[in-house]
Amino acid sequence: MAGVIELSEALSGRGQAVSRQISRTPIRGVEHEIKVLPPALIRPDGSLDLYEDVRKLFKPVFSNGKPAIQCGGWVGYIPLNDQYALEVAPRVPIGNLERLIGMAAGYTPRVLQKYTRQFALSHERPDSLFDVLTDQMLHSFDRVWESGLIKTYERRRRIGTSPVGRIDAFESAWRTAKAGQPVAASSAFHRTVDFGPNRLLRLAFEKLLSRYLGTQNQSQRARLLRIRRVLARLEDVALPSRSEMTPQAVTDMVKHLPVQHENYADALMLAQLVISDSGLSIRGNNGMAILPSIVIDMATIFEAYVRRVLADRLQDNPRIVVKDGNNAPPGGASKLLLDPVEPGVKNVDVTPDIVIEIDGTVRLVIDAKYKPATSKPVRDDVNQVVLYGAKYAARHVMLLHAGRAPAQAPVTLLGGIGSFSLYNGLISLDADPIEAEEDSLAQEVAAILTNDLKS
Repeated sequence: MAGVIELSEALSGRGQAVSRQISRTPIRGVEHEIKVLPPALIRPDGSLDLYEDVRKLFKPVFSNGKPAIQCGGWVGYIPLNDQYALEVAPRVPIGNLERLIGMAAGYTPRVLQKYTRQFALSHERPDSLFDVLTDQMLHSFDRVWESGLIKTYERRRRIGTSPVGRIDAFESAWRTAKAGQPVAASSAFHRTVDFGPNRLLRLAFEKLLSRYLGTQNQSQRARLLRIRRVLARLEDVALPSRSEMTPQAVTDMVKHLPVQHENYADALMLAQLVISDSGLSIRGNNGMAILPSIVIDMATIFEAYVRRVLADRLQDNPRIVVKDGNNAPPGGASKLLLDPVEPGVKNVDVTPDIVIEIDGTVRLVIDAKYKPATSKPVRDDVNQVVLYGAKYAARHVMLLHAGRAPAQAPVTLLGGIGSFSLYNGLISLDADPIEAEEDSLAQEVAAILTNDLKS
């Protein structure tokens, strides 16, 4: 820990990321909470002094007649202006949050490239956050390459008939006498890129290559190509020794960076994270990692997480397929609302969160709601899922909420609507262990589908 602290101190004031960092007063809140704004955020004309590109991440409201912000489903560090930032924490415990992000396959956090913040480190490394780390590592190397790799002088000795540099007269005479012919021992300094900082970068990119090499995800091909390109540029650089990989060694490298190579500070900071197998924590800001701010849409995470939970636990039955209604067929299950549609009428997509088929026929449509369930389903939510049921001719529809009291069942049948049944699903994201909660929900869904399999 002491080594990490020293490295953090050495990085202070070094590199592009640090130079862009602005110290803002945090306004701490929790998702969906209303926070009254300080007077300094209100302009004389009554408008809010906010960055234009972050306004959609929360909702301006009034609380007891005072200007306020209602935190939405976006969590993370959201800069409001040069003085204040909104730090929105999720209601999900940190351990469960990392699991949700890790299971939300294909989800990409939003990166606010214009604004940097300090990140705490984590032992968890969800793919989506690790991709952000990889991208920043690649960006930092691009800046290093543009300025040129640091070179050092290395003394090389040479024995032969063609001396280079300084000749060692005594050794040359001894070798000449021993060989019976003229032999010179000489030494000269040569410039090389093969030393500490570049070796550390080489190792970091080797580790990134091994992580992405076996991926079947086509969306990672661009990252893999960029990593290979970097390693080709570092082909004359060896891997570091164990002593060069310690936080203290990296600290010394940062301290002795030439002024014209400040970009190495960012690259070495990130390389140390990769080499030490550290990840980024979306919560907490006590760490040496200074990167663009990352915000996460918990509603989208929840949808993708639940879809993954059901897909994983129902995969043993080949007749059952879990699809994403946000994507088009054949991989997804989105549809156009009107079919047929009258000429001149604009059609719209129908995109339920989860569509479950049995033998190619839709049997269950689930609409995930990232909010605790009320005593009875909200009418607008019911109307939406009923539309899905009608469009997909499903036997069952379900509203699935992110919250469950201990006395509540994971799934409850509410009744029938036309030809299909309406269910209320619940999953507690606070559960410990959360895997048990996932199992309970999957078992209830499997029971609904099993009855259909028998019919």
